[in-house]
Amino acid sequence: MRRSHLALAMEREPDDDRVPAHPFLKWAGGKWAIAPRLESLLPHDVRDRVYREPFVGGGAMFFHLQPRRAVLSDSLFDLITTYQVVQRHVEPLLKHLERLRATHCTEQFYATRTAFNEQKDAPRVERAAWLIYLNKTCFNGLYRTNREGSFTNPGIHDPTTLRLAAAALGGAELVHDTFDHLIDRAEPDDVIYFDPPYSPLSRTSSFSAYADGAFTLADQTRLAGIFRALDERGCLLALSNNDTPDVRRLYAGYDISPIIAPRAISSKASTRGDVTELLIRNVDKYPRRPRS
Repeated sequence: MRRSHLALAMEREPDDDRVPAHPFLKWAGGKWAIAPRLESLLPHDVRDRVYREPFVGGGAMFFHLQPRRAVLSDSLFDLITTYQVVQRHVEPLLKHLERLRATHCTEQFYATRTAFNEQKDAPRVERAAWLIYLNKTCFNGLYRTNREGSFTNPGIHDPTTLRLAAAALGGAELVHDTFDHLIDRAEPDDVIYFDPPYSPLSRTSSFSAYADGAFTLADQTRLAGIFRALDERGCLLALSNNDTPDVRRLYAGYDISPIIAPRAISSKASTRGDVTELLIRNVDKYPRRPRS
């Protein structure tokens, strides 16, 4: 039986300094529902080490863990810019979102989508508001590029969620870069959690929900090479992916733990439900948990 986040919060130590923040964006493959389970499989002192997450996406694991020294990165420029705006300019952002909420309609959704795609030089706060608005109003609340569909009554303006996210992000370093940058920046004993676009379960699957381009098998292979190089450096690693023959082949020799995860975002209700994912770790580098 999975523990809820409320139950986990009640079990925390009195000196736990985490704020009750959670993701402000919905994202394909978001880990919020299984974050407590994943935390139990990470190094026990993860919050006290440098924590790096090179595919931050919706940020579920970061908001759950709230490590004291975090470097969050992603290859999506507008996503990282939005995190920076939440971190540094949350009050102006909330004003933009309130105006969008007050005038929300189908026509505004399409106009905002056009502006987001075409007005790349618009002010950062405005573009961040557009991204959050589109994320809340597009079909199933999932940020996509150039997709159809919108919600009629979305939760566009959520001051509490965004202010708590800003507090959690306060000391984080936010970097626009691909996962390759870890080779130049990661240090021994850093904790690195990878949550890349998943290897497809079938040959007809794609990664187009993540970005304009695909994350191909060649990219998965390159990522596995980075994983092995960082393992040799002495980093403490964990990586989530689908349970496929390709993934098991690429990470042969590492600890591979099946994780049951709900698939909450899908265009068809019939395809939502529990799926088996993998968590891949170099557990031989993990410190021993202290005896209770």
